[in-house]
Amino acid sequence: MIQYVKRIEDFWSSSLENFVFPVRSNLYQRDYFHKNYDKEYDLFQAFDNELPNGSEKFYESLGITEGSISWTCLEPGQVIPIHTDSFYKLRQKFSVDVDNCVRYLIMLQDWTLGHYVEFEEQLITKWSKGDVFAFDHTSRHCAANTSNVNFVTCQVNAIVNR
Repeated sequence: MIQYVKRIEDFWSSSLENFVFPVRSNLYQRDYFHKNYDKEYDLFQAFDNELPNGSEKFYESLGITEGSISWTCLEPGQVIPIHTDSFYKLRQKFSVDVDNCVRYLIMLQDWTLGHYVEFEEQLITKWSKGDVFAFDHTSRHCAANTSNVNFVTCQVNAIVNR
């Protein structure tokens, strides 16, 4: 299930310009995503209150009251191989079943040649800043940055049918 939701107004661009991501997560691609993938690298991230505008404006734009949020930065040449999301942090924080979780993927920048997000049902390109897509734990997907500029997205995890 991947679906386009809507476009939200940009309130983050000025904060994103000089933002320094506080978390470097080693993806351990070989162990976590794909046994035949040898490349290991750091993924830059920021979570919840680490964001310059906090979470409230993103939640408000999507009509969400409970959730978790992160910004993710893929540097040029980085790939996140095919996977599904387990919503671990959201499930731990709110004690909900994975079937009650949804992720909103918010594009923080206009599309650039070389930025890709793919779901089994759809390759997503040519988005505009603020475009929002939704998917659940059954949606296999991947992302890649084959451009020469960083690719930054926002993920808002929310509870549905509670």
